[in-house]
Amino acid sequence: MKNKFVKQIQETLKDSYSAIAGEFDQTRKVPWGEFNHFLAYTKHGGHTLDVGCGNGRFYEFLKPKKVDYWGVDHNSNLLDHAQKNYPEAKFDLQDMMNLELPRDSFDNIFCIAAYHHVPGKKMRKQVSNDFHDLLKPDGVLILTVWNLFQKKYFKNIMHAIGRCILHLGFRYQWNDLWVKWGTYPIKRYYHAFLTKELLSYFPDSKWQLEEFYFTRKGKRVSFWRSYNLVLIVRKK
Repeated sequence: MKNKFVKQIQETLKDSYSAIAGEFDQTRKVPWGEFNHFLAYTKHGGHTLDVGCGNGRFYEFLKPKKVDYWGVDHNSNLLDHAQKNYPEAKFDLQDMMNLELPRDSFDNIFCIAAYHHVPGKKMRKQVSNDFHDLLKPDGVLILTVWNLFQKKYFKNIMHAIGRCILHLGFRYQWNDLWVKWGTYPIKRYYHAFLTKELLSYFPDSKWQLEEFYFTRKGKRVSFWRSYNLVLIVRKK
């Protein structure tokens, strides 16, 4: 994917999340069932980075671990909600595709339902490498993405394949989707990951795979029944 298309997608994502920020905040108050398993990999009192933190709800979930929390998001409207919800927490306006943070500093990085917004193979590799650089040795990354191979996204998949053919694969991949939020007209970019592709961005040369599984409302299920893919890897 060419750089100009990556930049266009970045700006469209920011605009779309600005438009839905209030409603997004109201629908992101309760922790997802998947979260409970993550505490086992969260270092008590550790330095923790929440990438794509949105309205900051993950901070509340991590409180029992007494972590030194730092949340970053590319959208100022969402961060306004985060700071209002949790005035004692640290939040910064940063894009995961251009993180300016100290290297080898974090015991844990969480990237919950955000990596699927990263466009293009080159940029996804860059973000993966940045996560690796930011973690301390033996630090743990916990990442989730939506499983977009569900019945309700079938039309989106068909449209994505059509776009790919139309542009001869130069602008979009066959699994680059645009999905609306409710009735809002602005669509958000998503990459629909298959299992092997997601794992390819976290190679054995850099990462130790701890767990990789699929969930539906907090329960582990098969890929085709799942709503989310969950990847837990440790920095080598």
